[in-house]
Amino acid sequence: MKSICAGIWLLFSSGLAWAEPILLASSDYTPHTGEHLPEGGALTAIVQAAFDLMGQEVEIHYMPFARAMQASRLGQYAGVIGVKYTPERELDFYFPEPVYDTSIVFFKRIDEQYQFDTYLDLVHQGVRYGSVLGYSHPEGLLETRIRHYQVASEEQLFRLLSAGRVDLMAGDKLNGVYLLLHDFPEYSAQIDWLEPPIETQALYLLFSRQHPQAAELNHGFSKAITQLKHSGELDRIKERLLPSLQQLQQGEPKVQPAQSY
Repeated sequence: MKSICAGIWLLFSSGLAWAEPILLASSDYTPHTGEHLPEGGALTAIVQAAFDLMGQEVEIHYMPFARAMQASRLGQYAGVIGVKYTPERELDFYFPEPVYDTSIVFFKRIDEQYQFDTYLDLVHQGVRYGSVLGYSHPEGLLETRIRHYQVASEEQLFRLLSAGRVDLMAGDKLNGVYLLLHDFPEYSAQIDWLEPPIETQALYLLFSRQHPQAAELNHGFSKAITQLKHSGELDRIKERLLPSLQQLQQGEPKVQPAQSY
């Protein structure tokens, strides 16, 4: 408690707090962040805890991901919650200390198997890769010139995957399983995923380079997140609010991972 109180005093006394609330954009990136999740989800609760350390009030507005990115890119919002790193995004946003990591897997049809050592193996097998427009991709995948199809939403992508019109889609494992169980259960009997994960990606709160307080917010938020990690409070929030894969699957045993590749 002493370390947290000291952090509040240090950050607040540094002059980082503004009288008006800082506006942040977020999409429903369940189970990490979502308008109807308890406390907005683990990621949102951690962001809120960091701003509490900074002595700064925030308002979080929920909207589709593409709109959240564009509005933040233009400086209408100070930042956007729940975004992964790409070099292109760094042109428009500051990347502070990451909040926490997620596991990225390939989702596939349950009756299909894929063996590969590199992404080029998938190209040689004629694999069709699907993604949502504006989302990030596994590092190095698109450089292989894999056949790539883009759609406007997760629902469209799961529909194409279940119908056999694309073969693989990459995504956050917890997010994909959550969507299959809660949002698109009609596809859950046709889709599973490959283990082990293909990579780990960090989740960030990005700050728009067009926002007048962005540089200061980026610095203060990084310090606050670092302190939450060192104090153990970040892990305690995750333990309380972020469900495990097993917790997501309770009552839904039909959604299971495929054999390791």
